[in-house]
Amino acid sequence: MSNKMPQISESEWQVMKVLWQNPGLTAAQVSDEVSKENDWSSGTTRTYLRRLVAKEALRFERDKNDSRIYYYYPIISETEAIEHESKSLLGRIVKGKAGIVLASLIKDSDLTPEDINELESILNQRRDEEQ
Repeated sequence: MSNKMPQISESEWQVMKVLWQNPGLTAAQVSDEVSKENDWSSGTTRTYLRRLVAKEALRFERDKNDSRIYYYYPIISETEAIEHESKSLLGRIVKGKAGIVLASLIKDSDLTPEDINELESILNQRRDEEQ
């Protein structure tokens, strides 16, 4: 994969979420999953799969017994994609006001105890780096 993180559209995110949860699905299986929330045709889903392969966000493998069947796998992790989108959003919209945005997001989020521990750890690390 190239060093540049691909730009993923909102619709492509829906396809990626399915494959992050269930890597190795066929196009038909991905289409079945995304159709639970969208009224996309299987052709639309296949178009998004092709775009994501071209963007190097997904890769595919052909079925050994039927070369018409492809299995799709994420190349980029969900964490990498979220981190990239977060940085992009902060850079474009809030420019230096990250604390306000983060505080707002935290207040409005359902955080698990593990999430809170991770956030505390990150904040403590940042505090130590600044001192």
